[in-house]
Amino acid sequence: MNKSNVSFRNRLLIWQYEYSDAVIGVAFFCAFAAMKSIAIVELQANPVIATQRVMGVVEYVRVKPINPYGTIGHNLHYTYDLRLDDDNTRISVDDDVRRPHLVGSVVPIERQHHKHGADTYRLLNG
Repeated sequence: MNKSNVSFRNRLLIWQYEYSDAVIGVAFFCAFAAMKSIAIVELQANPVIATQRVMGVVEYVRVKPINPYGTIGHNLHYTYDLRLDDDNTRISVDDDVRRPHLVGSVVPIERQHHKHGADTYRLLNG
């Protein structure tokens, strides 16, 4: 039998050198996946307990992402800065580009009150 003269310690060092980039990549991927799953668990732990229909006035519109050429066909949407009619609060809401709203227009919004006190908003179709 042909036996190698490389010690076990040296083999481990060679393996570490060869695969260190892959280990780092896998670690970053796992960390990213863990962060995403934590966000999902937090949403499930804070369910919507009440909804309310309110009206808002569009004050400003911007296209997201900022560089639309970099992501043609990938989640292009508008972000609207709105002022609510009932309490004069300013909020930002995202919506699809297929349903644009002009600055100054009045739009229906759904206020979603969550179990732990947070409010989120979404534009209604209509």
